[in-house]
Amino acid sequence: MRTAWPMTAFLAMAAPALAQSEPAHPDPIITLPSGIHWSGKPGSTQTVTLMGDQKKPGPFVSLENYVSGIISKPHYHLKSRTFIVLKGHWDFGSGAKYDTASMKALPEGTAVTVPAGSILYDGCKEAPCLVEIVGEGEDPEFMVDESGKTIPAPKGN
Repeated sequence: MRTAWPMTAFLAMAAPALAQSEPAHPDPIITLPSGIHWSGKPGSTQTVTLMGDQKKPGPFVSLENYVSGIISKPHYHLKSRTFIVLKGHWDFGSGAKYDTASMKALPEGTAVTVPAGSILYDGCKEAPCLVEIVGEGEDPEFMVDESGKTIPAPKGN
């Protein structure tokens, strides 16, 4: 026969553990549009990292503000990434065959999770197009040929 523990007994046992593991409570970081500093030349696709660093371990959040006609070549990453279309429509294709005509025009509010190793190509056939990218840093991009084999990076990279 089971005996129910009184709630006070449970709380008495849990209280010391809670007190020892109380986390810090830092202030939120608020960045207004005027404080966002985009990288990239005006008139070209521009990016900004809002959290973390794509070149270092750990999570990152960045924004890509595409110009019309910029489409990446088929590539993959070793870690998964999630893309959220914030403005306009984002053109997305998958697979090693580079076929921009078959790309899907994904509307605002669409979320796409690309698993590690999945081949994609993306961009914006017609601006405006603003996309949020959430992923893990220290995750280089690997280009592929039409058979899906990794193209060796040029020496010195």
